[in-house]
Amino acid sequence: MNRIGSYIRFISAFCIRYGIFIIVIALTACSKVIKVDIPPSSQQVVVDGSIELNSPPIILLSKSQQFFGTTNLNNLGAYFIHGARVKVTASDSTSVSLVEFCLQDLNLPAAQRQQVLSALGYTSVDSANALNICAYTVPDIVNYFTTGTCSFMGKQRTAYTLDIMSPPIYSGQHDSIHVTSSTTIPTAMGIDSLTIQPDPDPQYTDSFAAVYLYLTAPDTFGTYIRYLTKVANEPFYPPLGGSVYDEKLILGQTIHLPIERGQAPGASFNLNTDAFFPRGDTVTIKWSNIDGNTFNFFNTLESDGGNSPFSSPVKIIGNVNNGLGCFAGYATKYYSIYVPK
Repeated sequence: MNRIGSYIRFISAFCIRYGIFIIVIALTACSKVIKVDIPPSSQQVVVDGSIELNSPPIILLSKSQQFFGTTNLNNLGAYFIHGARVKVTASDSTSVSLVEFCLQDLNLPAAQRQQVLSALGYTSVDSANALNICAYTVPDIVNYFTTGTCSFMGKQRTAYTLDIMSPPIYSGQHDSIHVTSSTTIPTAMGIDSLTIQPDPDPQYTDSFAAVYLYLTAPDTFGTYIRYLTKVANEPFYPPLGGSVYDEKLILGQTIHLPIERGQAPGASFNLNTDAFFPRGDTVTIKWSNIDGNTFNFFNTLESDGGNSPFSSPVKIIGNVNNGLGCFAGYATKYYSIYVPK
């Protein structure tokens, strides 16, 4: 038995030592340059649209780019689609024709300019050199940002249809492009309450804390949520772990779970601190009930693996017909809690 055991250990050591060497030889000796020609795809209309409870519809239209194409960051305005006819119709038969506004044409004070940028999803901009973001929205949008009301705002339990007639978007195209989409603002169910708990790591307890929510889930299938967070006056950010959830696993239950702090795109992440909230600041949670199509879009968008080379390819499931992107409805409630020092 000792001889057999020694032989087995010898074979194992041999495989470990020389197996690695063989793998290296195989990887280096069999290398070959493979060139794959990817045919260019035609440009498409990309929709980044939303309508939120008690807020007007905001639609950004842009042109899709080649996967391996170059993007001119100094001329982002060239990617926006101008001169489209955009209309939103609600299931209660009300409708509105949207007007194109470009940020630099509004002549807003710096604070309102940043507010508009945050509403459009742009998080960090030097107001003196702000991008000329263009969007389609209600004609009285300035009144909304100054008074909180406008002529057409989202309502609960209401469906919305988006109808877009875009002008030609690439050279040689002569026909306009008809793009449609639809979404629903469901019932805003919200959460029960928020509580503060100390950071479980004693090293960070004095500086950071966890925010927990109490949530009673409905006892019916087909309810989905998306949440974002912000600290103090920063913009709302989605958490790295994903911003959308299907409540089917907790039907009819009351749960107590931590809220993950949202992260700015491209920011470095420290697991010991960045998942928690700094003491001495106010935390705001943007909690939205959404429909299944909106859930599918963000669930696939956030499951693409980011920059990881080991991630699997994911097909983004949008809800735009004859185009790309998403038109999302949000039944939103906001919750704030102060994290004491």
